[in-house]
Amino acid sequence: MPSNYGGRPQNPFDLNDIQWDQVLRWIRVASVVAVVALLLFLAQSMFYSIEASDEGVVLRFGKHVDTVQPGLHWKWPWPIETVYEVPVQRIQVLNFGFKSEPGRRTRFASTNAKDLGVAEMLTGDLNLGLVEWIVQYRVKDSMQYMFKVGGTEGIGPDVLPSGVVSDPNPAVPDTIRDVSESVMRKLVGDSSIDYVLTIGRDQIAKDAEKLIQEELDGFEMGVDVVTVKLQTTSPPTAKVQDAFQEVNRARQQKERVINEARGERNSIIPAARGDRDRAITEAEGYQNRIVLQTTGKINAFLAQLAEYEKAPEVTRMRLYLEAMEKILAAVGDITIIDESVRGVLPLLNLDQGANPNAAAKGAKR
Repeated sequence: MPSNYGGRPQNPFDLNDIQWDQVLRWIRVASVVAVVALLLFLAQSMFYSIEASDEGVVLRFGKHVDTVQPGLHWKWPWPIETVYEVPVQRIQVLNFGFKSEPGRRTRFASTNAKDLGVAEMLTGDLNLGLVEWIVQYRVKDSMQYMFKVGGTEGIGPDVLPSGVVSDPNPAVPDTIRDVSESVMRKLVGDSSIDYVLTIGRDQIAKDAEKLIQEELDGFEMGVDVVTVKLQTTSPPTAKVQDAFQEVNRARQQKERVINEARGERNSIIPAARGDRDRAITEAEGYQNRIVLQTTGKINAFLAQLAEYEKAPEVTRMRLYLEAMEKILAAVGDITIIDESVRGVLPLLNLDQGANPNAAAKGAKR
């Protein structure tokens, strides 16, 4: 109950009792704090940096005004200008049918029916197979990447306080997934299970890369497919897998034997050709040598015939002496004594020291 002071009741809300200097002081402090906060916000919103693997696309009220390279830049505060970081240098990977973790690789659990269903495919011969693959891609056109497919869906939760969008278009990976799955199912559906599990893996990957790139170019997505690689292809059940593994091992054994036979053939045939060429060369050399020798003998005989016709007796005697010289040179040491001087033979005994048997034999002659 209010008390009387000076004959008047006291008002607890009297403005004359308020300390206005303290109120003004707090107002000034709050104003300074607000101005500093505003300046900090503007500074943070006006300056930004682009990573070395990215490219910045600047939009002013939704209209493209500039494309900046990696480094530190400035812009008008958000929401006047917004910057989209597009990873133009990074290779991005999408897994199909399995998930990869650092240091390990695991197949999707059977409880995840959607992800497991991506790997299950029906082949052209009505067999079921599990096909796991990866798609690697990179951005080649930032404007197409941002606006041609899905627009700027990433502007919501991924906008940083500086007005920079770190993930500008998450619709692109989803589109690549859909296109890749469609292309892979088409290629596997046009092939037999044996072709998919064995010799057709590389060709299917090459065809998939080409078809996926054509589809994405048709969407003007601004994405370049780096590679498509099949990781694992196998039958869906363990029993069927064992049977297919046996078939694969038999085929590999067949290919190994064929390759070994081809290698042996490739090693034997050149050696046989070399022996053939060597024998032919030797025969040709022998032929040339015999022809030259025969020609020389013919020319020598013709020369002797010409000399013989000029002086038959002299030429005949010369030929006789030459023949005897050759014959006697090959006979060895033999002494010939006329039978009329047989009585002198014991006294000579010319070959007794060298060879008694030869001497006796000569004596008998």
